[in-house]
Amino acid sequence: SMELLEWSLGLRNRASGKYLTQETFGFALNVTASTLKKKQTFFLLPAQEGGVFIKSNLGRYLYAQADGKWLGDADQPTADAVWSIEPQPSGTWALKSRHGHYANVQGETLSAFTKELPKDHSGEWVVHLAMHPQVNLYNVMRKRYVSLQNDALCAVEDIPWGDDALLNFIFFDQHADGRYGLQASSGQYLTASGKLIANTPNPPKECFFLLGFHDNAISLRDEQGNYLSCVGANGVLKTSKNKITKDELFQLSDSEPQFVIVDSKGKQVSIRSSVEIKADQATVEDTERFQLEVDPAGSGKIAFKSNNKQYWSVTGDGTVSAVAPAKNATEYFTVQWNGTRVKFVGSNGKYITVKPNGGLIANGNGSDATSLFTLTLINRPELILRGQFGFVGRKGKSPRVEVNKSSGTSFTLKSVDGGYTLSFIDEDNKEVFWNVDRDGVCLTAQPAIFFFEFVERSKFLIKHSDSGKYLEGEQAGGFRPTGSGSNINTLWEY
Repeated sequence: SMELLEWSLGLRNRASGKYLTQETFGFALNVTASTLKKKQTFFLLPAQEGGVFIKSNLGRYLYAQADGKWLGDADQPTADAVWSIEPQPSGTWALKSRHGHYANVQGETLSAFTKELPKDHSGEWVVHLAMHPQVNLYNVMRKRYVSLQNDALCAVEDIPWGDDALLNFIFFDQHADGRYGLQASSGQYLTASGKLIANTPNPPKECFFLLGFHDNAISLRDEQGNYLSCVGANGVLKTSKNKITKDELFQLSDSEPQFVIVDSKGKQVSIRSSVEIKADQATVEDTERFQLEVDPAGSGKIAFKSNNKQYWSVTGDGTVSAVAPAKNATEYFTVQWNGTRVKFVGSNGKYITVKPNGGLIANGNGSDATSLFTLTLINRPELILRGQFGFVGRKGKSPRVEVNKSSGTSFTLKSVDGGYTLSFIDEDNKEVFWNVDRDGVCLTAQPAIFFFEFVERSKFLIKHSDSGKYLEGEQAGGFRPTGSGSNINTLWEY
C-alpha cells in the first residue's frame, strides 16, 4: 500500500497575489504574506456530501457564519466549517460556505457574504501544494509508477525503484493562476507532447499544467485543454484527449529513500541469488537496491524493503531473508550511525554480521569487522531540503546557504565512501560545494563531507564530518553545525 500524501496547500488570492495566513495570536486570518511557509499551510479533509474541511497548521478549522464572518478559530469541525470547492476554468478555486457565500478578501477585510463571485478575482484562490516536491507518480489505470526510460516519462514500473522513478513536482509561481511542471530525475521538464526538454529557469508554456483534484488523485491539463495521459504500450506521458478517464488520473506519493549497501569486504548486499540476503555481488541492479522505511511509530527503527516487495526479516536461527510481505517486530532493525559506516542490530538484539558465504546473520556482539556496512543513498541525485522555517537555499547570489526560503535550491548530491558532498553550478558556471565557516554553511570551491542519519519518516539529520555536530536551522535563516542530537531544528525533510 502506498502512503498517499494528504493534501497540504497554500491558498494564494488571485487578485492580490498574497497567501491566506493564520497568525498564532487569536488564530487571526489575513491575506498579507507573499510566500508560502508554515503559517500559510492548510490541510484539506473530506467532509460530508463532497464538501471539505480546511484545517490550519495550528489544528484549527476555517468556517463562515451566516452573517458573512469568515473565521479560523474553531477547534472542532462544525457544520459551518464545511466548504465546497468550485474549480474555475482558469484553474483557480472558489470556496463556497455552507450558507452559499464565497470567501473573498477586500483590502484587509476577509468575508464570506457574497452570492456571486466578485469580478475582480478577489474570491478566487490559486492552489499551491505545500508538500515536499520530490515524489513518485502512479497512474490509476495502468497501476504503474512513472519512470524515466530512454528520454521519455513512462508509466511502467511496478514499484518505484531507483532514481529514475523520482520526479520533481514544481509549482510555477510566475503564472498568475498557478501552474505545475513535472521534472524528470535528469532535470528535464515534461512537455505536453511527451518530449522532455532541458532544465531552464523559464520553461516554455508547453511545460505548464493545470492541476485538478479528484478525491485522492490528480489530473494535469495542458494549455490547449487536453489532459496528461499514458499512451501506447510503454505508457508514455503526454496529453491526448480533453476528457478525464482513469487513464488521466494520477496519484502522488512520497518518494521513500533507497540505498545500496556494501559490506566490509566491498561486496554489494543483494537478493539476486536467493531470498536470503547476501553480500555477494560486484555490480548493482534493482536486486541490490533497498528501500529504507523508518518505523511510523517513532522508535527510530528501520525496515528494509527489497525489489521483490518483501521486507528483510530475522528468522529463527538469525538468518536475514527478504520473505516478509508486511512489517512486524522481526522486520525492524536498529541502525547505529557511525559516520561513514553503520551497524545493524536485528530484532533478536544481535548485530548483523556476514558469514563466509556472504549470508547476513544476526548473531554478533558488534565487535566483528563484518558488522560494519556502508549505506549510500541512490534516489536523490538532486536534493531539495526543507526544515522548520522553510526550504534550504542559497541567499541571493552570496556564498551563504539559508534555511528560510519559500522554495529550495536543488543541490547535486555525490556520495563519498559513506559520506556526501552537496553542490550546485553557480552563475559563473563553477561548481560550488557546501562547506562550513564560522557563520555556518557556505558555498566554496572545496567540499566538506556530511553524513546523513535517517531517523524519521522522510526526515534526516545532517552531521558535519569535521566538527561531529548536526546542522541546525534558525528562524532568521542561519544554518550552523551546533546541534548535538535530533530535534525540530536539526531534522531536514528531503
